[in-house]
This record gives sequence, C-alpha cells and structure tokens, in this order.
Amino acid sequence: NPHVVVAVLLRANGKCEKCLSQAPFARKRDGSPYLEVHHKIRLADEGDDSVENAIALCPNCHRELHYGHQIT
Repeated sequence: NPHVVVAVLLRANGKCEKCLSQAPFARKRDGSPYLEVHHKIRLADEGDDSVENAIALCPNCHRELHYGHQIT
C-alpha cells in the first residue's frame, strides 16, 4: 500500500528504524532520504499491510533481515 510506505518513511524521518543511522544516500528523483520499507510479519504469513507492521530500514539492515544471521 503506497500510503503505508509514505507514512512509515515520514515516521522514520530519514533514519533507519533498526540501527538508527541516517539514510545512506538521497534519492536522485527528489532528494529524499533512501530507506526501504519492510513488513515485520510477511503479508504471505497473514501480516497486515499497515504502518504498525512496517519498518523503514537502510539497505544493509533490510538485507540482514532477509539474508543474514549472527556471526559467532
């Protein structure tokens, strides 16, 4: 839902909601901070497409959630 994306990005105010770092770069299109919106509970797992179920992440944190694991 594009309205959820806009609301989550506004809430984040340019900072990753996981690591709290500033967005790593600005979008060419409009200069806004580049963050990616991620569903905490996947839609495929019956998660809601809602602001409460979404988080704004920097690309590194987003990839970590999808592909990473703890290094011991």
